[in-house]
Amino acid sequence: MANPLKVGILGAGGITNSHLPAYLEHPDRVQLTAVCDLIEDRANALAEKAGVENVYTDLDEMLREGDIDAVDNCTFHPAHAPLTIACAEAGKHVIVEKPMATNLQECQAMVAAADKAGVTLMIAQDLRYSPEAFAVKRFIDEGRLGDIFAVRTNLLSPRVPPRIERARQDRYADRMQGGGTLMSVQVHHIDLLRFYVGNVKRLTAQCRTVSPRMVNDAEDLVAAILEFENGALGHLFAGPGETPEDASDGRPVTASTRSYMLYGTEGTIHSTPETLPEHHHFGRIMFAPTEKQPIDRSIPADAERWIHPAFEPIDTSGVGLPTVKPFVNEILHFEECIRTGREPISSGRDNVETMKIIYGIWESSRTGQAVELDAL
Repeated sequence: MANPLKVGILGAGGITNSHLPAYLEHPDRVQLTAVCDLIEDRANALAEKAGVENVYTDLDEMLREGDIDAVDNCTFHPAHAPLTIACAEAGKHVIVEKPMATNLQECQAMVAAADKAGVTLMIAQDLRYSPEAFAVKRFIDEGRLGDIFAVRTNLLSPRVPPRIERARQDRYADRMQGGGTLMSVQVHHIDLLRFYVGNVKRLTAQCRTVSPRMVNDAEDLVAAILEFENGALGHLFAGPGETPEDASDGRPVTASTRSYMLYGTEGTIHSTPETLPEHHHFGRIMFAPTEKQPIDRSIPADAERWIHPAFEPIDTSGVGLPTVKPFVNEILHFEECIRTGREPISSGRDNVETMKIIYGIWESSRTGQAVELDAL
């Protein structure tokens, strides 16, 4: 593709602030040519910020008249599937924000529509496109972690101020609007573990609603045991709760509310508390080898005292990403895949397997039984 990919943004909510830098900083590759939102004032505000003249309040009109090759779908969860399908049927490539859709049938219909139209469908799982994730994936692929036999992810959601809670009510707290901690937040972590370890084949889980702000049975407490296809076991936990404060360079910060661990035969990878704005999901990623070292090799072997090696940061340089910004990287990857015909790293087809884990957790909690994900 000699010319930049022409993109129309669908939905002008807060997440577009993370998408916009890709278009502003890399206009030679991705050019924002249209903005569409049901609320005209909001669409106009985003268009002004992006320097875009073509503003729409009707998707069909943008698909008919807009000078676009692709759509960046930044709408709310329940709208992802029907709007993505409409874009694909109009012959437009689509990158759609996570979570992919609110049920498995919608996910499969999105993939089928893209396949039938011969367009690219990519899910904006931004964590996959961070230098940290690429570095960990490279580390694993090089065999430096050995055989992965266990993984774990934790998520605590501190209470938020009432004004923020009201603004997020539908998306985060209403099951009928795709809310709940799994869809809204932990989908990031689930997808990242799949990126590292592979697909999950079986799981058992329990979900609870413990906060009065959650409505229509949206879960905010989850515990699940995952069995991966490679034999690894995983533990997933999410719950509401405050976390202690720590300090970084004299500034108070919230201690880690999000973390993951990977246990392999050759060592352990552990994420650290998020202390910097660019590490809003996970802090530095640390590794320690399995082998212990003796404190003093001059003393008799049977009297040796052993210590565990210290954790050290994994090198995130030279991973081949164009920037350090995950959102920018994912949109540039979208453009590259359209130009070259490659399957995106987080394609719709791939991400169905991420969403199956969420739907499987809900089903296991409902029935009290283990769920085989291939049976969904």
